[in-house]
Amino acid sequence: MEKEGVDKTKAGCVGGVANTDAPSDSPGRRLQRQVMQKLNEACEGSTGQAIASKLQKTGHMVQTTMEWMRTIPTRDCDILMTFPGSTGDHTLMWLLSRLRSRMPALGVHVRYLPHLKVWGFYMTATYDNLLRYAEEMGLKKTVKAEFGGGKKHFLCEEKESFDGVEDETTFFSSQERQSIIKYMLDNLRAVAGDKLKRYVFFEGQPIIPKCLSKGMIKQILPLHRSEDLEKLKRTWVHAFFKPQPLDYIREYFGVKIAMYCAWLGYYTWALIFPAFFGLVMWFWAGSDEKRDGIVFHVFAMFNVIWATLYLEGWKRRSAVHAYKWGTLDMPSSLLQEPRPLFKGDVVKGSLTSSEVTCRPEITYPSWKRNLFYCFVSVPVVAMCLLVVFCSMLACFELQELVNQGEDVSAVTRFVPKILLSLVVMVMDEVYKRIAIWLNDKENYRLQSTYENHLIIKLVLFQFVNSFLSLFYIGFYLQDMNRLEEQLAALLITRQVVGNIKEALVPYLWGKGRLFKMARSKMKEQASGEAPESTVTLTEGSTEEENNELSTSDKADSLDEEEEEVTENGTEEAEEEIIDESPDAVKHGKGFTQAEVESCMQPYMDTFEDYLEMFIQFGYVVLFSPAFPCAAMCALMNNIIEIRSDAFKLCTSQRPFGQRVENIGMWQDVMELMGMLAVIVNCALLVMSGQMQHMFPGLSTTQLIIMAVVVEHAVIALKFILSYAIPDIPEWVEKEMAKVEFKRRQAHKKLEFLRRQNSIIAEDKSSPDKSQGKEKSKTSSKGQSTQSTEQKKEQKGKQDKSKTSGHSERKESGVSISAMPEKQQKVD
Repeated sequence: MEKEGVDKTKAGCVGGVANTDAPSDSPGRRLQRQVMQKLNEACEGSTGQAIASKLQKTGHMVQTTMEWMRTIPTRDCDILMTFPGSTGDHTLMWLLSRLRSRMPALGVHVRYLPHLKVWGFYMTATYDNLLRYAEEMGLKKTVKAEFGGGKKHFLCEEKESFDGVEDETTFFSSQERQSIIKYMLDNLRAVAGDKLKRYVFFEGQPIIPKCLSKGMIKQILPLHRSEDLEKLKRTWVHAFFKPQPLDYIREYFGVKIAMYCAWLGYYTWALIFPAFFGLVMWFWAGSDEKRDGIVFHVFAMFNVIWATLYLEGWKRRSAVHAYKWGTLDMPSSLLQEPRPLFKGDVVKGSLTSSEVTCRPEITYPSWKRNLFYCFVSVPVVAMCLLVVFCSMLACFELQELVNQGEDVSAVTRFVPKILLSLVVMVMDEVYKRIAIWLNDKENYRLQSTYENHLIIKLVLFQFVNSFLSLFYIGFYLQDMNRLEEQLAALLITRQVVGNIKEALVPYLWGKGRLFKMARSKMKEQASGEAPESTVTLTEGSTEEENNELSTSDKADSLDEEEEEVTENGTEEAEEEIIDESPDAVKHGKGFTQAEVESCMQPYMDTFEDYLEMFIQFGYVVLFSPAFPCAAMCALMNNIIEIRSDAFKLCTSQRPFGQRVENIGMWQDVMELMGMLAVIVNCALLVMSGQMQHMFPGLSTTQLIIMAVVVEHAVIALKFILSYAIPDIPEWVEKEMAKVEFKRRQAHKKLEFLRRQNSIIAEDKSSPDKSQGKEKSKTSSKGQSTQSTEQKKEQKGKQDKSKTSGHSERKESGVSISAMPEKQQKVD
């Protein structure tokens, strides 16, 4: 009976994990015990056992959620590098030895992540090394007011002139620290004879990027800073109706992401004007064909002028942001380092050295790139565009079959439109992978050039993929009602699915990995087992000699320079610093920050975000006269997009910060879209029949001529506006000139002070010379004293002679005053 009672109790307990090695005061354990107690009291018999078994999984989920919420902060780490679970000792030891020997400025510590069952390199650097490499990578920092102010490239020789350099904790932000350390990693170069597994490195090749591309390194991620991240969530994600904290975004995520956020905010603000104007036009239009024609004409012209003013206004706004963030005058591309995955040969010698830096550089013949571009890239892109065109024609034929049916519901008629939208999105993903592969094979030297060519490939495909159906309906079928329906379907479907795909899916994906890891931990604790240790080989040993190696032994062998607890009891004094060793983690103290962030979805780049907004901008400026509410739909989407992007960035892996001057190639492609909008809108005026309704007396030829004249007039107006509005505001140019003038004056003053200090230093450093000078001065003083005494004696003799003369004259009875004037002068 006792045995049956014990079994019955186990069956009635939710979770069935009462006996574990985890601490008894765990929040998850306390909650589970309370639930189990209530269920044991309420449930009796077979019914209670059935209810308890149904709720058993719920108990696991509650406790698992509690586990991943208790994250142990990672200390003394800026960048985490993790490896695949199958990585052997040889790879770890090979990389570790080269990091410590060739990059001694980088501090590397080895940790084992027990719940992920992978190894990680925890990397940081001292303040002095950060200063040295900040100068090498050309990082700009704020100069003190007495030295001219503004931002300037950091120099170690002039570090006293930079504001806040005395404070090691605040001079570099966490994003700047991580960028400097990433720069160190990318500059770990191979030497002749370096070989890892079957891959042989050529001399001068970056080791870390190549290992990352070959899968020998799983990921390299900068860790979040919890205090700054919470502040961003509070002021950016949750502050729905407040402006974006752009300066703080720039400080935490870098200039590139901050520039995208600024552009998205400005674009959203600019959409207010066409959104409300289009809404008014949409309500004002009716069944009257003349009124519809007026709405079509007015809104088409308004759209193209608005697009011009918006793009020119953003140029000025981006210049202001770049000036404030110190990226307005980026260095020449000739001074930029090649991108890490650039392939080529290191050729030594003066003939092939860089004309700028005079150092041996990696070269790649341009004819190879041109051959691949002409004979591989262009045909593959053309084939992809043909596939897209055929797929869209198939969807249109399906739509025609559905429309010809008699007993077809309205929902069924809408299915081909949704199917076309899904085909468009699927083709986007497939072509993106193809475009990246082609771009990698073309092997561009600079990262900016690589991104620009990738933008061109994707923009070309996206233009055909997203707008071909609209061109087909508007110019071939000439059906404005169907064009309005298709535009609304594409715009709304793409926006809804896009927000779910870019924000919700990565968040759920990361939470799913965390839940899986926490569930595995709960099972191990319930069974009283520790996390499994992967048995690998140490360098220089055979497999038989290493079969009995434990995880802790491997950690000791890999990280001989690991920090030890001091005798002063540092860990007891600082309660907020929690031990992060494998033993502490596996005994129920929670997951480390490194483990949690390794499970997050990585944030790749702003590329997808810009591409999404580019397509939306095309929908608004190209075909919105047929659907005036398109701008309003875009505005409502962008208000949500700003916060969804903030949520995505704050819940994904932290990206490395990058410095940019503006939005780059995206400005050019959007200006090209604005130019195309003029042509498309003027052509729609003729194709839609609106001009015939407005001017019924004109022939078709006359209408076409009128449309061409209007088109050229609007294009001329666009060029006039572009020329009249300067790209950089006048006050920014004046401020730059003021800062430069103050800096030159401060430089002159600093040079003068340096000369004085050098003279004083020379005098102090040569005491023998100073003593010699004093002796010479003393001797000269003595000589001058003797000469003055001699002069006094001679003068005394002259006075005596004069006195004797006077007396003789007096004795002769002749006075001096009685003598003639000339005689007085002679005397």
